[in-house]
Amino acid sequence: MTGNTEENKIGDTDSPTTIKDIARLAGVSISTVSRVINRTGIVTPAKLAAVQDVLDGLNYIPNNAARSLVRRRSKTVGLIVPTLGNPIFAPTIAGVEKVLDRAGYGLLISCSNRIPERELSQARTMVERGVDGIILTGSYRHPDLLPLLERHSIAAVSQDDPVGGDKLVSIAMPDAAAMACAIDSLVAVGHTRIGIVTGPTTNTRPIADRVAGARARLCEHGLTLPDSAVVETAGYDAEDARAATRSLLAGQPDLTAIACTGDILALGVIAECQRSGKSVPRDLSVTGCGETIMAQYVNPKLSTVRMEFGKLGELSARALLNLLAANEAELPPNLGFSLVEGETVASPR
Repeated sequence: MTGNTEENKIGDTDSPTTIKDIARLAGVSISTVSRVINRTGIVTPAKLAAVQDVLDGLNYIPNNAARSLVRRRSKTVGLIVPTLGNPIFAPTIAGVEKVLDRAGYGLLISCSNRIPERELSQARTMVERGVDGIILTGSYRHPDLLPLLERHSIAAVSQDDPVGGDKLVSIAMPDAAAMACAIDSLVAVGHTRIGIVTGPTTNTRPIADRVAGARARLCEHGLTLPDSAVVETAGYDAEDARAATRSLLAGQPDLTAIACTGDILALGVIAECQRSGKSVPRDLSVTGCGETIMAQYVNPKLSTVRMEFGKLGELSARALLNLLAANEAELPPNLGFSLVEGETVASPR
């Protein structure tokens, strides 16, 4: 056969199996097999099991390259995240993958290291590989990125992005409000001398928003936050957080609490306190923000703010699928947050 149809090219290139063969072996119609393979429509459990048994027995792998030629769709989505070193992104990736998997889409993941030029290069590579859409993370990006995607008709969604842009669906986290919640938890038990250890703000707008949220809430409580009471780290390594703690306490020795813009930083702060002989929370209270999986491994248990990163990933993937289906982009619901009361906050002595 010479036609490049889905029926002729549906299997992997090493197998002559066609959709007709699978239908005959399973005792169902060709359309039923198509619905099972493409994950479209409703199939009764019995027919689904019959088709799946045949597919498993043949070690069947769909030829997505051939399908994409027919449909002009690769059923593949790209996701670019700032880093894979910070576990805060793990639930987001899981949420994206969960939704895409149910819709029959594959996922390509790249890490930009918060470098706009690198993100642009990765997006270009994804476009060359035929992705149907791309999920970006954050709002600091190369000015050529969105024009590139628009030029190639690539659907795009931006997550964890409070800014967004023209023709770009954007889903933001409540970063300022979440950090204000951490401040409230400290003030509620009597802290008035509170410092901030923050990650880089110049290339991560959500972190800048968390610092702004902390400043605003302290002001609402009638408390001042001198510039020397805010220390920004160069990165998220443990030593970055420990060095920031030393610098903060050297400039503000009377602090009774430190609010961190992320859990990873909070773990480094606690480690440095323990190294220097300070007890947490007896001598110094510490809060995180984000509730990463790493928080469960610190003793005492970290007091932090839970944020819905898994739901962020799910909403981002659904928004992208809506765009691919040429549906109106729905306004996503507000993402929430909640205080996780651990053991690192106590009243000041």
